[in-house]
Amino acid sequence: MDDLREFTSGGASAIQFQDELKAVPKARLLETFQELGLDQIRIPNGHLLAAKVDCGFNYNQIRKLRRWLKKYGVAVESEKVSRQVAKGLLSNITINAECLPFTVKTPNGTKVELLPCAYLESLTTAIFDNLSRSASSGKLTWHKDSIWEEEVWVKILGDHGGGSFKMAFQPLNKLHPNSKSNTIVCSVFEAKDNRENVTTGTKRYAEEIKELQVTKWKSPDDTSYSIRVFASSDYALLSLWYGISGACGVHPCLWCEETKTGIRQPKSERQTCSKRTLDSLYSDHKRFLEQGQGNIKKAKNFKNVIAPPMFDIPLNQVCVPGLHISLGLFHKFFKLLEAELQDLDIILANHLTTHILLDEEVDAAEVMMDPTLHGLTKYVEAADQARILEAEAAALTEEIESCENDLTWIFYQEEDDFDEDEEDDVPIALLQQNAVELEEDIKCFLEKKDKLLRKAQDIRSANKITVAEGPLSKQLDMVLKKHNVKRQAYHSQSFIGNHVQAMLKDKPIEDMTTIIVAIVNELVDSYDFPLGMRERAKCLQQKYEKLFKLFAACHKLYSHARPMKEEEIRELDEAIKSLMAFYRETFPTCTIPVKMHMLEDHVAEWIREWGFGLGFHGEQGIEEIHAELNNIGRTTWGIANKTKRLQSLLYNHLIAVSPDHKGGVPAPEKRTKKD
Repeated sequence: MDDLREFTSGGASAIQFQDELKAVPKARLLETFQELGLDQIRIPNGHLLAAKVDCGFNYNQIRKLRRWLKKYGVAVESEKVSRQVAKGLLSNITINAECLPFTVKTPNGTKVELLPCAYLESLTTAIFDNLSRSASSGKLTWHKDSIWEEEVWVKILGDHGGGSFKMAFQPLNKLHPNSKSNTIVCSVFEAKDNRENVTTGTKRYAEEIKELQVTKWKSPDDTSYSIRVFASSDYALLSLWYGISGACGVHPCLWCEETKTGIRQPKSERQTCSKRTLDSLYSDHKRFLEQGQGNIKKAKNFKNVIAPPMFDIPLNQVCVPGLHISLGLFHKFFKLLEAELQDLDIILANHLTTHILLDEEVDAAEVMMDPTLHGLTKYVEAADQARILEAEAAALTEEIESCENDLTWIFYQEEDDFDEDEEDDVPIALLQQNAVELEEDIKCFLEKKDKLLRKAQDIRSANKITVAEGPLSKQLDMVLKKHNVKRQAYHSQSFIGNHVQAMLKDKPIEDMTTIIVAIVNELVDSYDFPLGMRERAKCLQQKYEKLFKLFAACHKLYSHARPMKEEEIRELDEAIKSLMAFYRETFPTCTIPVKMHMLEDHVAEWIREWGFGLGFHGEQGIEEIHAELNNIGRTTWGIANKTKRLQSLLYNHLIAVSPDHKGGVPAPEKRTKKD
């Protein structure tokens, strides 16, 4: 047959064979393959392990999946092979787990409990293993010479979330350095991230991190590289790592010694302050112990340094937390807008209850059925109840005044000289008795009046206008919902990073601010609200639209992970100056939080030194790893021993992030939205 195909096709026998197969009906072809035992599909070794980790399966589920695949002619690796592949991926890494003494808060105070902690025996070995595997598979990059060719950059991160604290590292010489797949957890413990617990759970790496910075890594091609270590986290943990009081201290900044009072002034008007360094931190802490006797109340006298640094990573290599700057400042500006809208809501509600609804020609029920004003129903009803009580109190005021007038007349009669023999004169004893009775009546009326007024005040206080009810403030949540953004139920109703990114675009900003003018105009046109409301709403719209757009310009320039040239850094510098000048001029009574100080003083400075947007060195990767580990953790719940369960969690995570991890579940393809 082969000779015949060769002759018939003129030498293209393979193509001839394909054409013959195409001519056979598909159903018949599949049936023939099945009869011959040729219909089996073979999935390469290691790929089932990858699917297990990525999909969150345990080995029991994988056994069922293997049997099911076999039924349909799909052959996969055995469990023994999967375990061998996993062992090979982690051949140079040792994972330990033990119970350590962590502090736990209880209703009766703080106590120490033995809680599980899983960790890598050697951080340096894990970093070098990751670099070597990445180099062998061609995954290392120097980002077009943006990283110095003789160096490899590694970032140390930490964060608490999902019920546990994680410490991790990221090799930055990767195409996507801040991704979840490049975030390798080296220590995890199930306790809060206070100073004692973080020290207990991570102090083993302090000396390694110090030595790592003077150690050379030799790549598979025998090239030696220096290791430059960076640190990144939210500001609370950075303050804890470096031993300062944090954002509430007199000296709140980690990178400079500026005071809380000083940061209120524009940067150009301040005197140059000293930069903090590791040496200055150690020196200030020594003085805090020797001169301040370790008294926290005296911390401000020692630049708010209350503990020694945990890790000797230079402060110029500690990344300014760009993600948390964006989260914090957007939340602050949003709350300012919300508060001003609530003020307008109160004005609207007061005018509604004191003018519009009191007009006999106005149908109160019809007004309150207006969808915009309907949220004020509770407030209006409370105002009516309070007004009835206040009217009763006013009636008592008249009674009190009448009694006081009578009492005054009695006093006048007592003091006036008169003859007791005259018929018109009232006996002194009777006058005194009447005076006592009137005083008792006045006291009783005053008590009743105070009780009524307090009750009216309590009713008004208990029925204040909330954000969810105010005609204007409730519109903000509707705008958030329109853009698929939701505030967190806890943490002061703050936002998450992706949502801030979504809201700092022109359309959402315009939606947030123009809705004010639209609603106010509609209310003024429909009811007898003051015309001045229009102008006030317009001023608010212009003020906050400019504020959010100025901040959005800054966020766009600093939050990415791209290399940045000097021209772009200067543009960022000017954008920050414009934002701060506008904020100080427009909101003169508002505070300058430490995150705003970091934006003004240290963001452009950091980017200029290291040449990347804050997204490159930032904390985003560790923030995203919590959900990832929670998913993996669901596969380990069958392990009764908590310590072994946490060890298994870390084991599965390290398989998932290994540079040699192959055959995982592909990322979903982005859908094109239909108009």
